[in-house]
Amino acid sequence: MSRFLFARSIIFFLLILFAHSPAIQAQSADKYYLIKAGKMYDSEKNVFLKDKQILIKGNVIQKVGDKLDVPQGATVLDYGNATVTPGLIDAHTHLLFRQGPTDNLAYDGIMNSPETRVLRAVGYAKSYLNAGFTAIRDLGNSEQYLDLEVRNAIERGDFPGPRMMISGPIISAMDGQLYGIPVKEFDKYSSKEYSMVSGVEEARKAVKEHIARGVDVIKITVFGNRLVLTPEELKAIVQAAHSERVKVTAHCDRDWAVHAAIEAGVDGLEHGYGFRQSTLDTMAKRGIYLVPTDGSVDLRIHYLKSQNIKYDEAEIKQNFKPLQNRIMAAHKAGVRIVAGSDAYTDLSLPRGETAKHTISGFFDAGLPAADVLKTATSNAAVALGMENQIGVIKENAAADLAVFEGDMQKDFKKSLFDVKMVMKNGVVEYQK
Repeated sequence: MSRFLFARSIIFFLLILFAHSPAIQAQSADKYYLIKAGKMYDSEKNVFLKDKQILIKGNVIQKVGDKLDVPQGATVLDYGNATVTPGLIDAHTHLLFRQGPTDNLAYDGIMNSPETRVLRAVGYAKSYLNAGFTAIRDLGNSEQYLDLEVRNAIERGDFPGPRMMISGPIISAMDGQLYGIPVKEFDKYSSKEYSMVSGVEEARKAVKEHIARGVDVIKITVFGNRLVLTPEELKAIVQAAHSERVKVTAHCDRDWAVHAAIEAGVDGLEHGYGFRQSTLDTMAKRGIYLVPTDGSVDLRIHYLKSQNIKYDEAEIKQNFKPLQNRIMAAHKAGVRIVAGSDAYTDLSLPRGETAKHTISGFFDAGLPAADVLKTATSNAAVALGMENQIGVIKENAAADLAVFEGDMQKDFKKSLFDVKMVMKNGVVEYQK
């Protein structure tokens, strides 16, 4: 290659590099968008509004109204036949983890390198954006802080992805959620995926370590494979986290195990299978949110079809009924329900599409469309500690929006899976 061509190649590379640098991107701070919405979901009032306009300047929503003045040079996006919502939020993800339908929980961490898991997460992150999610809360199964590396890379602009709140390794008793691993290999794998504690001092130290590394939330497993965190350990974890203004959310899928976590003062509970009415009532009284990670009948049928397994749709619906009843009971009791997919099983669907089935499952359970959207917007923003910043469409909130074809109020599920545009932080990340 001649010196001239080599120099020209270097200049071209530098131009591309600088075009993506923060200094150049800062020039777009005055860029305006005017978005016209045939329908707009207001998550604070929990209503659908007709013919609204949203003015965005840089990465912030500047104004919301009926007929707004259009600044000179503004880009007008007309979605008169669509529904505009706050960007969706998935409050229970595992971006660094994938499990086959019949795999042991430990398979991914044993058989795939950290590099493979991070590179795979790049695709999952983009999938979430394309599906309408502009924020996620990632809750472990990501080795020792690989989730932190992915979060930081997204924030730097290394690759596109939703806003990402992370927990780091799950804090658990001495068995985690592991089963079927040879005894000689147990310590090797557990030290990669979990922070296992025994005693109050270890529990408190683990929390401090997580916060020092830069996590946004503490995730604990109340009940693991056989062991539980003791009431004293739970209290130490919550006190240590809250002293640093960090929330604690607890994996708990048994009613008998949840009461010590509630008494310890956790902020939220994940899964909640089989929770009794008295438990739900206590959660509502204490302001503890619930993240049901149920999926949907449709997702179950999709999986069975993909595996050429015969199924009885009526039987599947009947099996989902207890899960759906629990959602409606929690809603009636006044529990804050938060959308979280727990999507890590490989079901031959884009990860973001899989995640939306938990939201559609809430609709199938009987929640009205507005209440369903609230679980994945303003309710989820509370769980992430970002209320009034995301999950809302109002002045001075972040310009995180999703646009869905059609009228979500009238045809919720069809519209939910037909994304027209996604904007995160004032940047159009996906457009059809």
